[in-house]
Amino acid sequence: MDKEYLKNKIEGLRQHFVESKVHERATGFYDEVHMTKKMLKIKKKLVALEMERCQKKIEHKDVTKTDQKIAEIKQQFEICCKDR
Repeated sequence: MDKEYLKNKIEGLRQHFVESKVHERATGFYDEVHMTKKMLKIKKKLVALEMERCQKKIEHKDVTKTDQKIAEIKQQFEICCKDR
């Protein structure tokens, strides 16, 4: 491939992903400052479940129940976001 093509491609990706303002608007919505207490509580549960899932994977144990709990908590979080 041409070096100039690669430089242009990398620059285009940098502008699209790194310097984009669209991402900042999306992250602002999910910042802890803008979350309700219920959303923060759900987020903490989700983080704890993800850590438990990783620990079980390391120990080569079954993670299906944990995955189901994570899916349920994610649905609750989405509902809270829509209600907000």
